[in-house]
Amino acid sequence: MANDPLDVIAESYRLTAETQQFLAQSQARVEKTQQYIAQTQRLGPKIQAFACVMIGASLLFLGYIIWQELAHGQEHVAQTRALLELVRRGQP
Repeated sequence: MANDPLDVIAESYRLTAETQQFLAQSQARVEKTQQYIAQTQRLGPKIQAFACVMIGASLLFLGYIIWQELAHGQEHVAQTRALLELVRRGQP
């Protein structure tokens, strides 16, 4: 009897309970998503800081390499000039 008022009320309560359960599950998923977003937002500055440290370390290492190259280059120039001077004097 689909027209029985008690059946209609019972069906209404059942649908209301299902809806409430669905809404509770959706709310739990939304809360988990918000927690995930918060974790991701906290991780962003840490990743940026790490990237800045890596760039700084790379630039520092590059500066060291350039400094070494310049220092060795000057030594090489001095050695070459001394060798040329010896050759000009006729000494082996």
